[in-house]
Amino acid sequence: MNVLIINCGSSSQAFSVYRVAAGHEPVVVVSGKARNVATATRQAPYVEWTCAGHTERRECDLSTHARAAETILAIVRERSLSIDAVGHRFVHGGGEFSCTAHIDDTTLPALRRTAPLAPIHNPNSLSVIDVCLDRLPGVPQYAVFDTAFHADMPAASRTYALPAELAQELGLRKFGFHGLSYQYVSRRAAELLARPPAHVRLIICHLGTGGSSVAAVRGGCSIDTSMGYSPLSGLVMSTRCGDLDAGVVLRLMRSGYSADEIEDILNNRSGLLGLSGFSSNLAEIMAAAEAGDDACRLAYGVYAARLSHYLGAYTWLLNGADAIVFTDDIGVNAWQLRERVCANADSLGVILDPVANRSAVGGKTAFVHSPDSRTAILVLPTDEEQVILGEVIEQLRD
Repeated sequence: MNVLIINCGSSSQAFSVYRVAAGHEPVVVVSGKARNVATATRQAPYVEWTCAGHTERRECDLSTHARAAETILAIVRERSLSIDAVGHRFVHGGGEFSCTAHIDDTTLPALRRTAPLAPIHNPNSLSVIDVCLDRLPGVPQYAVFDTAFHADMPAASRTYALPAELAQELGLRKFGFHGLSYQYVSRRAAELLARPPAHVRLIICHLGTGGSSVAAVRGGCSIDTSMGYSPLSGLVMSTRCGDLDAGVVLRLMRSGYSADEIEDILNNRSGLLGLSGFSSNLAEIMAAAEAGDDACRLAYGVYAARLSHYLGAYTWLLNGADAIVFTDDIGVNAWQLRERVCANADSLGVILDPVANRSAVGGKTAFVHSPDSRTAILVLPTDEEQVILGEVIEQLRD
């Protein structure tokens, strides 16, 4: 049996085809990622994939996530791979979905109702699902939700200080995101620390090329996370503003901007792109800042300061962390960012090893803390596809 996993992000689309056989570990047949999908960057969009030890790259039209999905399915077809089941990452399940769902005539309309909750994620995932339903008729497909990991977050963390009846009526609460990544990374980090997951305190920094967040995890469970009702709050992101005084939104409304215009500003025109006026890509921002671009220098500084803020807050919340973990594309590759945010934290027991840190790039798993550090610092690539695969296999067994 071949299972296709599609991980649709805000600016990327990862995919893997696994061969699954009873009594054997799943084997990756082909895997890859579409990058710079429907986003503003200086780099051309492309798909890169590996099959049978051979890596290929194709620059192509990735102006929409639907086009990216069509390209991915074409790559799968070129290898004459039949697909028996599909698993989709779905960012926001809202109040309707707290566990994996079979996509059918009943659940699909409910999935469509969640589109406004994550406007630069859920509609993209729905467009990918539509492509797969069209191209793979009759093949069972499943939605696996990022919000599920945070479903049992403590009430004090998930509750907004709004009128209780209003919040309940409209479903206004913190949901949290990147749950598939946190599920994998928290489990794997405990293994690398040689500690039972139930006894580990982690601050996990999921820093992606599109969206980023931080989570405080104790005993494998979410205690708090930087994203909230939508994937808009928290860290500065590629085009998203992150944390913002609600008064700014009111000021924009009173200045004549509509709700749709404000949504576009905060989701698509802010963050690194809005600050720099140059790019939404942190690597490009850092290079321009190093070359003397003042706007890019400020954008990088704001990004790092917001991340440092959450590292401090969650250190307090957990009463210290056993490890700070950096994951996803920026987290595992931007050694300069890790060096910047971990500097001057020695009094908190966080001491980086500069040599180990600069060597930990290109998808390596590595501890990058000094022997004198009380807190481990771990660079750890995530594997959301593996979590999605596990959920799909479990559903097929049922």
